[in-house]
Amino acid sequence: MKKFKTSASMAFLILVAVVMLFPIYWLFVSSAKTPGELFGGNALLPPSHVVLGANYDVLTGYESGAFWLWFRNSMIYAFGTAVVGTYVCAMTGYALAKLSFPGKKAILGFVLGGLMVPTTVLIIPIFIMEHDLRLTNTFAGVILPLIVSPFGVYFMWAFSADGVSRSLIDSGRVDGAGEIRIFHRIVLPILVPALVTLFLILFIGTWNNYFLPLVLLHQGSLFPLTVGLATILSLGQQGLGVSSYSALLLGAVLSVLPMLVLFPFLQKYVARGLTFGSTTGE
Repeated sequence: MKKFKTSASMAFLILVAVVMLFPIYWLFVSSAKTPGELFGGNALLPPSHVVLGANYDVLTGYESGAFWLWFRNSMIYAFGTAVVGTYVCAMTGYALAKLSFPGKKAILGFVLGGLMVPTTVLIIPIFIMEHDLRLTNTFAGVILPLIVSPFGVYFMWAFSADGVSRSLIDSGRVDGAGEIRIFHRIVLPILVPALVTLFLILFIGTWNNYFLPLVLLHQGSLFPLTVGLATILSLGQQGLGVSSYSALLLGAVLSVLPMLVLFPFLQKYVARGLTFGSTTGE
């Protein structure tokens, strides 16, 4: 019976893996096809004639290399949001979990309430505020609304509450360390798995963000990849010509490379972060 359960579990996991990997396989295969094969051939079969180089030339030739400009912009938005957002959320979550100050419960209640508000509902208020502050069409205008994440604050609050020992904090205070020094020297090293996990969540969320940059940005030189590729798609044949869809699929392949590079290096921290506190001694 135990073997049957193990085999059934493995079969289910393999099926889930196939379902999740199939779109990626299709994306890689289709990005190397001609438009004729893309629409007229079998979508599952590799191309009979690989035109990856030609599709790459078409993609990078649009607007004198706008693709790599958009790629750079996405890196700025994603890394800026992930680095600053992780730090801000960690400090806020730690303060709510371990420090005592007036209004603490009310602030935590607002954070939990923010988890139930869809992000799209806030787009128009954000646009009005940023327009008044002259932050539209700027890198800061896209990054600032994303660095204070209700989910990120709650995530770090939960980890800080369970993972940071109050005795360590008190020991630091006895030794004369201030709250800022305690946070940097004692708390942050303990929360590394949680920090890396939140970094990846914020990075991927910002990298894939489409609606916020679409509303806030009107200059093509500031577009991230999501908005840039969607702009080409909306132009149809006027965008990249007859190779439009094949080149766009190649652009989509290139757009997932940062996640494919980041995750293998950080996966051990992510695994620890997701199981943090589930075993004795953590």
